[in-house]
Amino acid sequence: MFKLHIPGQEVPLFRYYSFSDTFNKEYYRISVKKEGPPVSNPALPMGLVSSYLYDCVKEGDILEAKGPSGDFYLNPEDNKPVVLIAGGIGITPLLSMIKSIAKLNSGKMVYFFYGVSGRNDHTFKAELQELGAVYDNICITTFYSTVHPDDVCGLHYNHEGYINVKTILQITADIHLDYYICGPGKMMTSISEELVKLGLNNSNIHIESFSSQNDESFAEDGQELLQDKGNVKTETGFLIEFLKTGKKIQWDKRYRSLLEFAEGNDIEISSGCLFGDCGTCLTEIKGGSVHYLHQTLITADEGKCLPCSCIPTSNIVLNV
Repeated sequence: MFKLHIPGQEVPLFRYYSFSDTFNKEYYRISVKKEGPPVSNPALPMGLVSSYLYDCVKEGDILEAKGPSGDFYLNPEDNKPVVLIAGGIGITPLLSMIKSIAKLNSGKMVYFFYGVSGRNDHTFKAELQELGAVYDNICITTFYSTVHPDDVCGLHYNHEGYINVKTILQITADIHLDYYICGPGKMMTSISEELVKLGLNNSNIHIESFSSQNDESFAEDGQELLQDKGNVKTETGFLIEFLKTGKKIQWDKRYRSLLEFAEGNDIEISSGCLFGDCGTCLTEIKGGSVHYLHQTLITADEGKCLPCSCIPTSNIVLNV
């Protein structure tokens, strides 16, 4: 997780980025897509954080970041075949996985399925083609939802349309493998549900969300959801009490979530995502109420909340 102090912004901004390369003690690599305005509202500005990283950060600058967290990882050294499914820029953590397997274990079969809208969004194309050509244990299958007249099947892509379980099983010939899926929520949900219907155990499916909500549209979408709920209050007067640290701080609605509010005030809450997928940030709430800004994959038990995905609707007490 990066904590970014961007000129002109009154509070720090937080973003999660996955490593997109195998481990190297000389450097870490992340890959960031420069976000344009949301398709639904082209009048909005470019992504603030991604533009800052592209246009302002230069070699030698120091960025504030936490170490790796979350549970979206695999063991590249066991020999059980694995299926990796990526949608769009959700490829980044899976690219790190596939490159680690290529480096460490030529005996582990990897079936890699990559879905993009078309040639202009086919990121890491050269890296993937090289992996598929060099390593016999790596099978790469690419889907274009929109095929350009000059695109050649078998050269630029393998299938037209969206990634689907039928094609996956035609290639793997075995459903009972481990699946790692990263991409848009609808893609992950549809593939996961279909695999389970066909008999795969849920424990074999590992997912991590990735969407443009990682940038400014997250805040915009969140506010739209709140406006739909007339009884949800977003005042700044709520008092947030952190029991273990002894801090009591007035809520600041410039933060997108309780997690970011805590981090912005130097209170650490373990976390692995921003979407309520992993459950890492699950926190006991001793008093008060919260409102979730989007649908989460993990459902918090009574008396707990997912700070990465909610904001307060009253004074609250967190066991942090």
